[in-house]
Amino acid sequence: MDERRRLAKEVELAATPDQVWQAIATPEGMSLWFVPHEHSGAEIEADFGGGNTQAGQVLEREPGRRVVYGAPGPDGEAPTEIEFLVEGRESGSPDRPASTVLRLVQSGFFDGDDWAAEYDGFGKGWDVFLHNLAEYFRHFAGLPVTNVVATGFTDLPGEAVWAELTALLGAEPALGERVRLTPTGLEPVAGVVDLRERLLLGIRTEHGFYRFLVDDLHHMVSTTQYFYGVAVDRASRTAAWQAWIDRLTRR
Repeated sequence: MDERRRLAKEVELAATPDQVWQAIATPEGMSLWFVPHEHSGAEIEADFGGGNTQAGQVLEREPGRRVVYGAPGPDGEAPTEIEFLVEGRESGSPDRPASTVLRLVQSGFFDGDDWAAEYDGFGKGWDVFLHNLAEYFRHFAGLPVTNVVATGFTDLPGEAVWAELTALLGAEPALGERVRLTPTGLEPVAGVVDLRERLLLGIRTEHGFYRFLVDDLHHMVSTTQYFYGVAVDRASRTAAWQAWIDRLTRR
């Protein structure tokens, strides 16, 4: 395999190694910052919204330190593998608490003319999710999560979909800006912009995160939402946002 197809990420987290281990080694923990995860027999199933799920298994596990997840590749190819490695870091100063470094390595990218775009897309996606994890420990540590995920697909160009999405949200704010989004037919979203890139908008609210993304490569538009420590009707809220996404992708 070309060494460039081994994607590596690292993030320092304001948490103990045990807290980080729980966040990457259990379905409940993965749901805190990634997408909803549940046990499905011997497998763990991830829900990416709109009926799109992916199942995988734990291939290797060193409790408290390392876990490797994997899913079979197409036509007998090598599996896609995602390795998480947890490493505690001692404080170098009485004024600075100890932290934990989380390392992630993904391998098994499929061959094809667009593998480089796939590689870059996964890299940007992990940047978002690892940012979620860091922000969770910074603002909501210890609180349980309710996830809302909605996904749709469209043949329209990404920029056109993004323009329509931000119009329906009622704003296209800059990073760090305080904003009140008014998504058509849904309750307002008030908070601060903590993620902002091309075709990506993230809002941190009093109780969690809202993420909006248009994926040009997969012709996909999605919202991933996290509500911490508050009562949320996941089913009805998911249905409402899925209907919102569906209206957007049918335009």
